[in-house]
Amino acid sequence: MTTIARVHARAVAPARRARARPHRVASRARVASARQCARVATRANASTDDVETTSTSAATTPDDDAPIWERREREREAASAKGGLPWPAYLLLSVIVLIAATGSMFEYAYKNPIFGVVGADSGLYAPILGWFVFTGFPLAGFFWKRGIDGANEASEAQDRMDGY
Repeated sequence: MTTIARVHARAVAPARRARARPHRVASRARVASARQCARVATRANASTDDVETTSTSAATTPDDDAPIWERREREREAASAKGGLPWPAYLLLSVIVLIAATGSMFEYAYKNPIFGVVGADSGLYAPILGWFVFTGFPLAGFFWKRGIDGANEASEAQDRMDGY
């Protein structure tokens, strides 16, 4: 068998297998995207009725009928009903709290007065700075996670609106 014949046999073999087992091709076509459904159905020599039913069932959703501005309005209403801060605010809060916690560590190390009010010789000096340090880092992590989760949700909502 020559090299060209082997390449031809490999290229034709999947199409022959698809024709031999049409029930498997149909089950795969339901899961695949509309473009892939058309290719699989064409390879399996399916009728045009099968191609239309698989491509329309995979491609249409209830939101496809609404214009883009109505879908965006629905997304905004859902976001405002959810409540909470917008995701950039969480990221900003995370940075501010992280800077404050780190600054508190330096203030304790160099014995600077807290905000120029509480001196290093005060009994409240260590507890105040300790509270900023030991609650600041976990709080900054929490705000960071909420901000990233919010950004991911916004990205997924935009992808849904764009049809991806």
